[in-house]
Amino acid sequence: MKMYKLSIPFAVLLIFIAGLVSCTKKEAPAPPPPAREQQSMTPESGMPPMSGHGDIQMPATEEMKVIVPDDIKSKWKGVVLMVIDKETTAAKDYPVRLSGRFTIPGSKIEVQVEEFLPDLKIDGNIYTTETSELLNPAIHVLITEDGKELFKGWLFQKFPSVHPFKHQKFGITLKEPLATL
Repeated sequence: MKMYKLSIPFAVLLIFIAGLVSCTKKEAPAPPPPAREQQSMTPESGMPPMSGHGDIQMPATEEMKVIVPDDIKSKWKGVVLMVIDKETTAAKDYPVRLSGRFTIPGSKIEVQVEEFLPDLKIDGNIYTTETSELLNPAIHVLITEDGKELFKGWLFQKFPSVHPFKHQKFGITLKEPLATL
């Protein structure tokens, strides 16, 4: 019987090839993640309950009760809403008095500004503020187009993508509160 001597580099190459062959075995793909349950929609905004700043939970069935403390009513007089034209990407600021309305120029979209809360906190169906600090500033708005309700809900200054107003031509966000107007 004749013995062959293998060189060390050749032996290493054989071991490497054997390792590659054994590692190319196909494994079953990982199972997809479980489907998320459909969340119920809130009557205020037609959106799923929100879990955001803190762990805010929007009530789904009860009538919303907004409590604005007197010191907050006396401190904040209005807000600046930024309207973005999605076709031109032009943005324009509109100061609006609390309980006031304005119509976006060149459209039939009317924004009614309702309650402003500098640090929105939600407890069940109660919407209020714990402080006068701008920790979670939010404005409650009603937006209509040609008399038809498009959006009723909260716009958040620090979290504009949470429950945003959705429209094919315009975006509306809360830019800042106003102490004077």
